[in-house]
Amino acid sequence: MKNLIILFTTLFLSVLVSCENNQEAKNLNSFADGEIAITLGGEPRTLDPTLNSLSFGSVYMIHFFEGLTKKDSSDNVVEGMAESWDISKDGLKYTFHLRTNAKWSDGKPVVASDFEYAIKRAANPETGASYSHMLNVIKNASLVISGKAKVDDLQVKALDDYTLEIVLENPAPYFLEYISVSSPYFPVRKDIVEEFGDEWSRKPETYIVNGPYIMAERKTDEKIVMEVNPNYYAKDEIIAKKITVVIMSDSNTALAAIREGSILFSYLEAPMGEIPTLLKENYLLQERGFGIFFLEMNTLKGVLTNKNIRRALAIAFDRNYIISNVIKMDQIPAGAFVTTGMKDYDGGDFRENGGNYIDVDNYQKNIEEAKRLFTEAGYPNGEGFPVLEVRSTPGYFTIICEAIQEMYKNNLGIDIFIKSEEYNTTYQAMVQKDYDLARSGWNADFSDPMSVLNFFSKTSSVNHTGFADKEFYNLMEFAAKTQNEKERMEALHKAEDILFDYMPVIPLIYKLNPYMINPKLKGVVFSPLGRYKFNYAYIEK
Repeated sequence: MKNLIILFTTLFLSVLVSCENNQEAKNLNSFADGEIAITLGGEPRTLDPTLNSLSFGSVYMIHFFEGLTKKDSSDNVVEGMAESWDISKDGLKYTFHLRTNAKWSDGKPVVASDFEYAIKRAANPETGASYSHMLNVIKNASLVISGKAKVDDLQVKALDDYTLEIVLENPAPYFLEYISVSSPYFPVRKDIVEEFGDEWSRKPETYIVNGPYIMAERKTDEKIVMEVNPNYYAKDEIIAKKITVVIMSDSNTALAAIREGSILFSYLEAPMGEIPTLLKENYLLQERGFGIFFLEMNTLKGVLTNKNIRRALAIAFDRNYIISNVIKMDQIPAGAFVTTGMKDYDGGDFRENGGNYIDVDNYQKNIEEAKRLFTEAGYPNGEGFPVLEVRSTPGYFTIICEAIQEMYKNNLGIDIFIKSEEYNTTYQAMVQKDYDLARSGWNADFSDPMSVLNFFSKTSSVNHTGFADKEFYNLMEFAAKTQNEKERMEALHKAEDILFDYMPVIPLIYKLNPYMINPKLKGVVFSPLGRYKFNYAYIEK
């Protein structure tokens, strides 16, 4: 009887797996040639390139819009809307020559004044662009953004319809890469924005774009459909003719859709408990990024105004345990803010040269130090310490926070409350400073440590911790101006020293994005900057 039960169970599971595989194959075969479906997460807060501030929003941006430069199928910087450019000998003046065959999706030509308008719109403090600090490399940008100079003082000028001049504050070797992926540099049409206001980017009929795709359909909280822009100058190079972006906020829902073949890629992190199985089945993408996941601390609120408390919270849990036993992937524990893989002036690794500010490999010593700091702050064994709230997204990060929650209880004798919610809700709470701790992340916009530390720049609108330090800002300004690479990197190391003396964040892990992908999806361009391109994607038959 026992053998019959085992045989029946085995047969049942085999049939179940076979049915799942057949369903997946059926769904994959239902896609027309040149058609794919993916999810980038929940409903985007905006599809206006000037106003976008989220990583997954940037993926939309590089499909709907194109800057002066772009990334090709090998993730190299190549000509975009500009077919050529000249750089002055001092590296400050860039003169871009726009291609004359570039058109907007409504057939009107793309002209230099579209770029001038868009960039000045992003710098204008009345616009409220969260990523306006990305423009600081342009001469007078920081003054304009802070309201100390007029918008027209920004050194961006259309010399004629097809010539754009941008003057920088200081030489920036990374500038051509920067403008290829940073949406505040993407053009928008003045007549469209002025006629339709905030609604211009919400409807297919008013969403006039210049990139490889148009918005063919949009159903709020359901889907956004991209189709090849018939007026795009390089439309014949595009392989994915139609991309349906399914709106999903739950990673388990995304996993079910991946398994059944109704979507092929998910920007949502994989459910933690499914990661080992997904790895074995080749359904998990482990893509390293130039970024970090961390918890922001509201340093202006309650006990978190105490630097010793912030330091204790940052060291009182075991990152290696979380990676080995909770995440079960190949992440690197974060003991600093600038990620690994970025070069220092000597060609070495910036992180290795600078070392860690948290000894991630000496957990017991960290616990003893955390207890001492709590006692000095007046909370021995956590006595009298208030319950702090940690805002997190469902799934992956909530489970990480639960592990931290348990270690805080065991090591410090304190309780924290985890509030699991969509990131848009968390972000709004951070903007309003209505939070204690919140899950956050940052990805570089160009391959340089400065791009990571820019999260805390003077004009940054994404730093919600309350951290502000004059010496830090001076070092960042010096690093932006100097042409001496050794001195530049030394300034960035010192800036990071100041950051961790203040301790406004709790670094968790460096980015290794656990995204779900159907192994039959090929041709996606993955980038450590996080701007994934699906233009060349296809389903392997």
